[in-house]
Amino acid sequence: MEKIIKNKYFRLIPALLWMCFIFYLSSGQTSAIKGTSFERFLILKTFHLIEYAVLFVCFKIAGLSSNKSLIFSYIYAITDEIHQSFVPGRSALFRDTLIDLVGIILGYLILYFYRYKHK
Repeated sequence: MEKIIKNKYFRLIPALLWMCFIFYLSSGQTSAIKGTSFERFLILKTFHLIEYAVLFVCFKIAGLSSNKSLIFSYIYAITDEIHQSFVPGRSALFRDTLIDLVGIILGYLILYFYRYKHK
């Protein structure tokens, strides 16, 4: 079992599963989220931050460097926006990839301060 866990491809499974989850979420409509347009904006963009902070952490858990984790997470954010352009009622916004990038940086900062505190 220990040999399986050390396998670099096996360690990517959480990141791949999280990417599937993001794909699933971006395949649906957002009309079920109620509130004013500002409240909806806050809720939806908070989801972006959380989704991509978690994705960054998953890549780090897989043993990737911070740079690779950032790059792979951001590339996935871009492809996710492209995917959304094909979903009825959704659109692709460059602004959302920048919000995703903020989430990725948030994931980096969380890990950085966690490691700093637990040294």
